[in-house]
Amino acid sequence: MAEEVKEEGQAQPKKGKKLILLILIAFLVIGIGAGAFLFLSSKKGEDEKGKKKAKKAEQVVMVDMEPIVVNLFDPSGKRYLQVRLSLEVGDKKAEEEVKKQEAKLKDAIIAILSGKTVEEVIVPEAKEKIKKEILAKCKEIFGEDVVTNVYITQYIVE
Repeated sequence: MAEEVKEEGQAQPKKGKKLILLILIAFLVIGIGAGAFLFLSSKKGEDEKGKKKAKKAEQVVMVDMEPIVVNLFDPSGKRYLQVRLSLEVGDKKAEEEVKKQEAKLKDAIIAILSGKTVEEVIVPEAKEKIKKEILAKCKEIFGEDVVTNVYITQYIVE
């Protein structure tokens, strides 16, 4: 009888250890499954974001302008600046809007550039400053969402 009690006492801790071990394994399996699900779903989200960016990039339209030549603000009057621009617009509708009002835009660009001195256009940061001024003027003329960026594709100072 004493042996039976001893065996039951030993059986109890073995069952308890097995139960704890099974619970730990269950939590481990659930944890690994949840981690895998989160990892794979985050990759899917990144892929969707990449696709949206690619689709948006496909919709971007570039409007190339003819070169604009202006006399710089110089007492001798013999210095000039030639600039060729490309405007980044959101879609074909925006491209048509820019082309309709191209004369108004060129007038504004000429006003900006002809007010510059030779010293203002030959410094390294001149191009960035000019791009920002032209972009601000484009946003004023067309609205905020039509022209999204301005690129200088040719820049000659004589």
